[in-house]
Amino acid sequence: MEVPGQADKPRIVRFLERHKAAVLLIIVVLGFCLRFRGLDRVGFNEDEINKLDAARGYLRGDFSLNREHPMLMKSLIAVSLAASDRWNKGLGRSHQVPDETAVRLPNTIFGALTAVVIFLIAEEFFGLQVGLLSALLWSIGTIAITVNREAKEDTLLVLFTWLAYYFYLRAKEFSTIDVRRGQKWYAASGVSFGLMLASKYFPHYLGLNALYYYLSPNRKKYPVLHWRGYALLLGTCALAFLIANPAVFLPSTLRYMLHYVGEGTMTHHGYLMMGSFYYNDPAHVWGGMPIFFYSLMLLIKTPLPILGAFAVGLAEVFRRRRENGPYFVLLMFFFWIIPFSLFDTKWLRYMLSWMPTVYIISAIGLVEILSWCREMAQQRINRRLVPALLTVIVAVLFLERVRAAVTSGPVYTLYLNSVGMGRTGYYFPHDEVNDAGLREAIQKICKEAPHGASVGSEGGPIFAYYFHKFGRDDLHYFDLSDQVKRVEAPPSAYLVVQDGRKYFENVTFIRTVESYQRPIWVVTVDGADAARIYRDEEFAQLGKPQ
Repeated sequence: MEVPGQADKPRIVRFLERHKAAVLLIIVVLGFCLRFRGLDRVGFNEDEINKLDAARGYLRGDFSLNREHPMLMKSLIAVSLAASDRWNKGLGRSHQVPDETAVRLPNTIFGALTAVVIFLIAEEFFGLQVGLLSALLWSIGTIAITVNREAKEDTLLVLFTWLAYYFYLRAKEFSTIDVRRGQKWYAASGVSFGLMLASKYFPHYLGLNALYYYLSPNRKKYPVLHWRGYALLLGTCALAFLIANPAVFLPSTLRYMLHYVGEGTMTHHGYLMMGSFYYNDPAHVWGGMPIFFYSLMLLIKTPLPILGAFAVGLAEVFRRRRENGPYFVLLMFFFWIIPFSLFDTKWLRYMLSWMPTVYIISAIGLVEILSWCREMAQQRINRRLVPALLTVIVAVLFLERVRAAVTSGPVYTLYLNSVGMGRTGYYFPHDEVNDAGLREAIQKICKEAPHGASVGSEGGPIFAYYFHKFGRDDLHYFDLSDQVKRVEAPPSAYLVVQDGRKYFENVTFIRTVESYQRPIWVVTVDGADAARIYRDEEFAQLGKPQ
């Protein structure tokens, strides 16, 4: 696909061609700074506590924890924790690295480096300008930053998936001129796919890559993959997967995964979205999450100029859909949004796999818009001033976007554009708040609660970790969704309520509490109520079944 505006090589394009490595380095550093900034200012969520416990177990030689997920990310966290422990006991005694930073650091690094991978594949299909703009949009995009700052598997999944796509594309290209060199690229693609599977069990991305080369309108351009190529691809994939995820061999792992898939570990159900409850699991066909979940998330959490560029880019790639690059991004775009929108289980972090295509399409739209601006400017002003004008437009657009990214941190999940009408934490409270402020609520209770007090909430691992950290192992925790424990709790129990932690199992009780009493403390995060703490002598009566 020929990028608009390349014909007469404007000065800025020539500059980018000469210094693309330096520009890409600046983009990566910017992305890392945005992801690393204030990394410990938000306490752990429950999934991160589980990763922390598993990584600590790895350091002890125990690989039996958190077995529903592959080992790669937890292994990286274990390395980070070991390094931070050594630092904290040695040179860094006066500048301690918190567990929150150590656990999240691997993803912030690899999340920032993903910009390089997106650049490589976007440049290969669409040219330098689209490649650099795609990388920049990834680096400053609030959705990408949000997920990259969490200790979840999706960051590594995206990195290795798109790296595998790039290596596979290079293998196809080189196989036409040098078969042996092409086979090396196939092997590299297989390693990346193996690491993808060792990050998250999403094998369908392998099939999606094959589907593109099978359906591509110009598939005759690419040589057929013969048995040797298949052997290299699948063999290196299996080898990398097994090396990075050896715990899959443990008999207990398979049994636990079957138990997990059968929802044997699920103790509560429901997802609060815009004031209404929905089931958020595959077992419930009716009453599941709205089909527009991801579309709405993109609409209110993407800056409006980028949404405008995305609309222009989508029209452009659809117009040129018979070319390899546009066909690739359209296939990846629609084969993500359609099945994931139909699937009942929906989370913000799943969007990360979709965002590279969104940012590439937006970058195409930006290049198209800048081309229009350039053509109009050449007709009205001195041609020598056109490059300077375009540079100013790009600088204003992206400096404003960087400013928005900086001001929305460190709780990037709460970012809303003007379409969101300032209703922070209203649309998707579980994903937006994501246990932010819970650490501060627990700390307040630890300071004020009498010895042996009971505390009811959701997210037991978080409470256990911070009770210990704040020196209050005497406190007793119980789940609000556990009716038996609610009844057994003493009248003086503290109740910690989070909108994102309301479920079908506890919502009736919580609504009764909220209608009966006012909270004694409220923890807010960027204008959103993160946690409300209640305590009353008559709560025991409310906890009893009606």
